[in-house]
Amino acid sequence: MQPLFLIQSHKEPAQLARLARVLRRGVPACHVLVSHDIRAAPLPASTFGGDPRVHVIDGKGGRGDFEILDGYLAALRWARDHIDYDWVTNLSGQDYPVASLAAFAAELASANHDGFLHHFDAVRQNEDQMRPMHWPPGHGHSRYYFQYTKVKDSAGVVERAALKLPRVAFDRFDAPFRINTAYGLLFGRRATAPPFTDRFRCYAGSYWHTMRRACADYLLGFVALNADIVGYMRRVLIPDESFVQTVLLNEPGFRFVNDNRRYYDMRGSRRGHPQALTAADAPAFLGKNYVFARKFEVTNGAAFFDRLDHIALSPAGHPAEAFTRPAAAAPAL
Repeated sequence: MQPLFLIQSHKEPAQLARLARVLRRGVPACHVLVSHDIRAAPLPASTFGGDPRVHVIDGKGGRGDFEILDGYLAALRWARDHIDYDWVTNLSGQDYPVASLAAFAAELASANHDGFLHHFDAVRQNEDQMRPMHWPPGHGHSRYYFQYTKVKDSAGVVERAALKLPRVAFDRFDAPFRINTAYGLLFGRRATAPPFTDRFRCYAGSYWHTMRRACADYLLGFVALNADIVGYMRRVLIPDESFVQTVLLNEPGFRFVNDNRRYYDMRGSRRGHPQALTAADAPAFLGKNYVFARKFEVTNGAAFFDRLDHIALSPAGHPAEAFTRPAAAAPAL
């Protein structure tokens, strides 16, 4: 079995290189494909030490619009045309494994489902299914049943304050317009013909997932054959938290575990960004059902990542012990 770890990155080459090395050491048969944001500083040619199973392509990132999906889909097309793989796990450059990678690969090899994909009905918004995400009532309707036009790439503090009252006024369920200032200044108009029906429901969930290659190939095929739906989703709000779920969950041949096996802390977050994790957060994600966590900053230091490496490279894994005992020298990567 050859898993593919697809990383969408935009900064911190040293941390990115470390992530790629531990993935390659933890699952020697894997490929690592780095889709690096074309708007970021270029990755030095020496970043990955010439590993033939680490591939770097130009990509697109972003948040709140379709560009991150454009980058993801382009990377899946590149992978389809250039490498063999069985499963794909998408990651950011600030993700890191927090459980045994060998155990994760073995789990995928024996899986009787098609992936780990967090999902829920975007309109019904079942709170239990949504966790750890939390939306106010009617938020899915505002996101995916309106078509948005971006007026400005960013909205300042004064502009957001000035627009607060009209934003609230338009937030009624039956209002024909929406104003959003979370990802720039966007003006939304109620869609006249949304593509969603009882047979093609609108789903949502976390962008991060693991799925079989058959799912990735189906996703690419859907995009090629359904320009109208893709065009509609380009103009919704935060399509990266809906598009993959909506396409795949409406295909009855697939079966997904409603758990993406990721830990992230959204408490007190602003505009969808999770809290940066430190060693103090380790009890929340180690020894649980998580395989990856995000986001980690390079300021955590080498000793912190050394201990995560011991966990990731352990065939059995003893996370709590690994984090409470003094750090030993990390295995060569």
